[in-house]
Amino acid sequence: MKDKITEKDLFDYIFFPDLLSKEKYQYLGNSNEFSEEIEFFTELKKSLRRELTEHEKILISKRFPFYSNYVVNDTSRIIHLYPKDLPKKKVKGLVLSAASVNNSKSEIITRTFYDDNKTYIIKVINHHNYSKIFVFSTLDAIIKNFEITVFPQGIKYHFDDNTKPLLLDYNIYPEKVALEFNLIKHN
Repeated sequence: MKDKITEKDLFDYIFFPDLLSKEKYQYLGNSNEFSEEIEFFTELKKSLRRELTEHEKILISKRFPFYSNYVVNDTSRIIHLYPKDLPKKKVKGLVLSAASVNNSKSEIITRTFYDDNKTYIIKVINHHNYSKIFVFSTLDAIIKNFEITVFPQGIKYHFDDNTKPLLLDYNIYPEKVALEFNLIKHN
């Protein structure tokens, strides 16, 4: 099991234990093999209770690249999702990409976005004159009270939960999408 434990697993053990498999979580909890690393991440988590300087955040993201995907503080967590590049398919002598937006014969254009860990998936489906945005968790979780931001426009959309798609009466063509969780409800 020791060979299967990554630096990200150690990070998740302290910061996001729900992301670890039960087997890895139990192994790390019962083993002393990674005690120094676990102590480091424990101290790092304690230090995050105070506001980090921009310099500290840059140093952490250089050491742990996956940290740059999460903005963790008392009120929010932001995860960036990027488009999935699908392999090109050859159909009757034509080379088409399944994600191609230039297929003039189709009235439906789709685009799929994943975070680096493939924990969240966003599917944008553009029909002739409207769009649907679906948000999925690969952990089969119902996500509540979150927003997505569509880039490059920077437009935010609020979801009460991810059980239904967001329906827009116009088309959108995002290049990147961000999910923001743990929103504070404003009165």
